[in-house]
Amino acid sequence: MSTRYRLGLTQAEAAGFLGTRQANVSAYERGRLQVGEGIRDRIESFIDLRAESSYAEGWPATLASTAAALRADLLSKVSETDMLRLVIQAADDFARLTADEDRRFFLARPGATGSARWDALLAALAVDLCRRDGLERTPAWTRQPDRYLGQTWWVGAAGEVESLRALTLRDCPSAFRARGVMMGRQMLAST
Repeated sequence: MSTRYRLGLTQAEAAGFLGTRQANVSAYERGRLQVGEGIRDRIESFIDLRAESSYAEGWPATLASTAAALRADLLSKVSETDMLRLVIQAADDFARLTADEDRRFFLARPGATGSARWDALLAALAVDLCRRDGLERTPAWTRQPDRYLGQTWWVGAAGEVESLRALTLRDCPSAFRARGVMMGRQMLAST
């Protein structure tokens, strides 16, 4: 992976952005592991990054790194509030990206979180970020059936306090509402 060297990243750093393990990156680089369908989009987007990419600085999240962190948090039974902080940070990071290649890499199809709810939320986030930034297209993976919930998920207090649901429904971005993820836009704000 000459891209990794060009960006000055370790295998562990590249793995973090790609939402995989360092051992996998090592195996890909040595030709000992075939790139699977699930990560192909991420690797292709990674290869397109330029030396001056924000990812060379090591700070932005990707949807893949966010999904991997959510997967770990779900296994550790971390609170929904703390998990939402990862989503908020990812949205903040995307807003600071200026290069098209960086945005494509950020939006590359993430791995599964282990929760249909969080998978749908990440798809909704990707669509919402694209719409807010005026991007012409949204990623194709966001339209896959497994990125929509069969039952409504009321995120945060609206899940516990029924009287908040009308306000949440009013303030819910359409990309979230379409996927059955009900949360007000203010829940995505870091301030």
